[in-house]
Amino acid sequence: MILFRRFTERFDQLSSHLPALENVEEHQSGGVYFRLYLPAGAVSDVILIYHGGGVNADAGYAIPARQISALGAVCVCLVDIRGHGRSSGPKGDVTSPQQIWRDVDTVLDAITDRFSGVRIHLLGHSSGSGMLINYFTCHAPRYKADSLILLAPEFGPFAPAPIIRTGATPFSSVNRLPFIVNALTQGKLWGRRYAVKLHFPEEVLTARPDFAEAYSVNMANALTPRQPARQLAALPLPVTVLLPECDELADSRQVAAFVEGCANQNITVRQIKNSNHLESVFDASDAIRHHLCSVNSRADPQER
Repeated sequence: MILFRRFTERFDQLSSHLPALENVEEHQSGGVYFRLYLPAGAVSDVILIYHGGGVNADAGYAIPARQISALGAVCVCLVDIRGHGRSSGPKGDVTSPQQIWRDVDTVLDAITDRFSGVRIHLLGHSSGSGMLINYFTCHAPRYKADSLILLAPEFGPFAPAPIIRTGATPFSSVNRLPFIVNALTQGKLWGRRYAVKLHFPEEVLTARPDFAEAYSVNMANALTPRQPARQLAALPLPVTVLLPECDELADSRQVAAFVEGCANQNITVRQIKNSNHLESVFDASDAIRHHLCSVNSRADPQER
């Protein structure tokens, strides 16, 4: 089971010790809410962070934003996926999967207008990783990104069964009929039917009524890779996959074998020691720093 209580305790502890950032901006663009954590000086890199299933940017992601912004010259952008948090749309629903991917372009429109010549990096946590895999392989991005980070990635029901940790309590349950009808009608019917139940503990939902308790077919399809092995193999940019060693949902060794078996030379797999599914967002800053140094050492910023 996902350790929500431990995550909350750790969040409170880190919040009290990390220095507060004074330069934080909130924005809305095309119905999408995002928040910028700006460094003290000039910006050379922007990292867009997409949250996991059912939650939003306020679910602990300010911690990695503060950690990463402290690196200097790095702006962190926390995004609420449409249908989540302060972005528009019914909770857990969207008019089409493609809308979620177009929203990534919308945020990048705003980022590129604000910052000239910066390097762009996208990071997805849990099902946010699945959404970004779809963004790069089921959609034609309007902007060239410099790299991708997949943190504790959730590859969904089409991934090989062995990557699921033995005895793990599923975080979601699925009503398959709406997905079947939607697929048979090529997305014309039942796309907005709620068909995925997210199993947050009652105490979490009481404390965070803004979380989405269910997903429509369209939302689930936006976040779930349909052919994860082929899609991983097709990713066209430098990718680091960060796997928490103690992930409650997936066996990190099996996930590493699955990703490496896709034989994409753009992908590097790293393990985050002694970390679990949720707390990996607190424990990934060193690996993210290493990723940025590696990617940026191979890229000439004047080429942008």
